[in-house]
Amino acid sequence: MKPARLMAWAAGAGIVILAAQPGSTLSARAGEPFDGRWASDLQACVGASAPASPVVVNSLSLQWREAACVVRTSYRMRDAWHIGARCWGEGAISNVPITLRMRGEQLLLGWAGAPAEELRRCP
Repeated sequence: MKPARLMAWAAGAGIVILAAQPGSTLSARAGEPFDGRWASDLQACVGASAPASPVVVNSLSLQWREAACVVRTSYRMRDAWHIGARCWGEGAISNVPITLRMRGEQLLLGWAGAPAEELRRCP
């Protein structure tokens, strides 16, 4: 799913940025290859007015300009991080399966069963 489509889905679902919940089953990890700012188009990394914003990934959440999900459960299997995320806002709450996988220097983001989006790390 393209970041623009992710944003449209998130906006339609009423998802907003939120803080990580205490008691998350994921322990804090420093320096994971998934951590950082990612976008399919490097233009999205630099401009706040770009149609798609980068996704910021850390061990507790995934955040876009107008959307976010908190990691509730996760496990690593080989090169993939499988996440059970909780996304909500504007009265809507949704559990979303997310998969992050590294392919070389690129991040593959699989969202709720949609085909994985290929993202590049923002400078």
